[in-house]
Amino acid sequence: MSEAKTIRNVYLVGNPNCGKSTLFNLLTGLQQKTSNLPGTTIDIRKSKITSKKGQTIRLFDLPGIYSINPASKDEQIACEPLLNPEHKEHPDHVVVVIDSSNLKRNLLLFTQVSDLGIPVSLVLNMTDIAAKKGIVINTERLERELGVKVIETSARSGLNIDKLKEHIFSDGFKSHFKCFNPPSLKEFFVDSSIDLSKYNDYQALQIVYKNTDIVGGKAHQIIFEEQRAMEVIVRYKAIDVLIAHCVTQTSTRKQFTKKIDKFVTHPVLGYIIFLAIIFIIFQSVFTLAAYPMDLIEQGFNLAGNYLSDVLPDGVLQSLVVNGILAGLSGVLVFIPQIIILFMFLALLEDSGYMARVSFILDKIMRKFGMNGRSVLPLISGAACAIPAIMSARTIENKRDRLITIMVTPFISCSARLPVYILLISIIPIDTKIFGIFNHQGFLLMAMYLLGVVTSLLAGIVLSRFIKNTDYTGFFMELPQYQWPRLKNIGITCFTKAKSFVWEAGKIIFLVSLVLWYLTSFGPKEEFKRIEVEVAYEVKTNKITLYEANHSLALQKQEHSYAGYFGKSIEPLIKPLGFDWRIGISLITSFIAREVFVGSMATIYGAGQDDFVNIRKKMQAEINPVTHKPMFSIAVCLSLMVFYALALQCVSTIAVVYKETKSWKWPALQFVLMSITAWLCSWVVFNIFS
Repeated sequence: MSEAKTIRNVYLVGNPNCGKSTLFNLLTGLQQKTSNLPGTTIDIRKSKITSKKGQTIRLFDLPGIYSINPASKDEQIACEPLLNPEHKEHPDHVVVVIDSSNLKRNLLLFTQVSDLGIPVSLVLNMTDIAAKKGIVINTERLERELGVKVIETSARSGLNIDKLKEHIFSDGFKSHFKCFNPPSLKEFFVDSSIDLSKYNDYQALQIVYKNTDIVGGKAHQIIFEEQRAMEVIVRYKAIDVLIAHCVTQTSTRKQFTKKIDKFVTHPVLGYIIFLAIIFIIFQSVFTLAAYPMDLIEQGFNLAGNYLSDVLPDGVLQSLVVNGILAGLSGVLVFIPQIIILFMFLALLEDSGYMARVSFILDKIMRKFGMNGRSVLPLISGAACAIPAIMSARTIENKRDRLITIMVTPFISCSARLPVYILLISIIPIDTKIFGIFNHQGFLLMAMYLLGVVTSLLAGIVLSRFIKNTDYTGFFMELPQYQWPRLKNIGITCFTKAKSFVWEAGKIIFLVSLVLWYLTSFGPKEEFKRIEVEVAYEVKTNKITLYEANHSLALQKQEHSYAGYFGKSIEPLIKPLGFDWRIGISLITSFIAREVFVGSMATIYGAGQDDFVNIRKKMQAEINPVTHKPMFSIAVCLSLMVFYALALQCVSTIAVVYKETKSWKWPALQFVLMSITAWLCSWVVFNIFS
């Protein structure tokens, strides 16, 4: 027999936030970040595992779903192998994982899966949380009522993980618990292209749901939708009876979560609390990171000046000091802020608060052409637009999903953070707001709010042009508050810092080397002419030797290969307050937004005798036309606004194409975002000039 027929397929199925993915990691040894937000697991994960007796199975981890009636693309992915008995990876055994502290909502999925006739088992996860809530489950009674094996586990503490690992190699049981009697449809569809006779009544009903073309007529489809709603009501009534037999409540500790939610989900106070928390986070990004940033900069200054002294003058010294070292400094100096920002976000997510943010923002989203499920991708966009856009698969309404994909890149992602931090830190302002807070935290928060507001306004505009589909509701579980897991927080911070240093850092580093070459070399005839002219000015005592070296470096850079390219695009960006150097960085950062920082460090370091601290160099730069600081308040704000609104990321364009299956939408997205960024930057520059 083939391997496909001898190796059994075992599926882990459950609601979002039930700890299913954590159990999968423990069972297989794989590592994936788990979250208190629905939609974290997008694609089906699978792994072959072998028992101590030598048995091998394929273990699948499906995306979290509330029911087997797929309403979104995400749920369709999960339900396809369950609903189709002829699927090549149809399960031989389904392990339904449920949150022990919320049996009623979780058991709905179990009853549906068991009615498909698939052998099942039930895992009562999060038993530690249920115990804290005073929930006592009679496992033996539950096993008798359902007719399946029931195992109590805790993914957080590791309770009964070995027992579960041994059990998943068993065959499971077909549950005798029946709470819904589906109508027999086989006799009504004998002439259809699909043979329903080989399926049980509930399987046949699901196949008809999926293949609406065989139903015929809108009236029939409405009847089937009503049938779905009635099914849920019938199941919940039976589940209430089951819980009454098997569950007792001994305390009221669950009231703690309700008391907090009275404030954080309040229709007015909830928004104030959310904005206050975000403001504190942005203040901390600068305040707490100031000292380690200074240490990193001082370390690079010492290393750069030392290498400038020990290495002989020439190409090698320039490459090492102004190419390699400048590129590295542009990457590593921002690690403290990145760690601090994601530490706070991980604390909020792991505690359960971020789910509340999604809840309170639901009503707002509907006013801007999206629905509550759009909140999750938009919040995820603060980390990276790519997984955020992919998580829009959870939105069942096609129009809302497309609008969410189109506006998500407006949300300021972590790649923009180094750009914001660099520009905010060099703005010539030194004031305290209300005598306590520094302006830096306010500006950083303003950039994130700008992205949010723009995405919402864009949603309104797009909703006028993209045809609407049927209304869809928003349902999500608010998890119980819990103490954040320090290990999980630490892993998240380390992963983000590692990702920035390695994935973004290597791009920044390579671009820095290329830019060093392009800014250090140019047409030999032009360089020779500049050298002769400067030498003549020194000989005629028009300038000093120090001034000559400075003038020579500036002129060579301006007439380098990079200089010629920058000059060619300067007319387009000059109205925004940008010169050709900034223009070069804008182009290179299209590879990745954070490349801007390394590009600026390399450009301003080219031709210098000593190591250049990018922030000090940019602060000291003088505009040759106005003879005022080049990076004035107007220029810095204009540049930040441009980065906040422009689609400076080729990877985002690629994933939008992948999700929409058309180049029309990413092309339209790029053009509209670029126009929006240019116009807003122009307005800001002229207001503050």
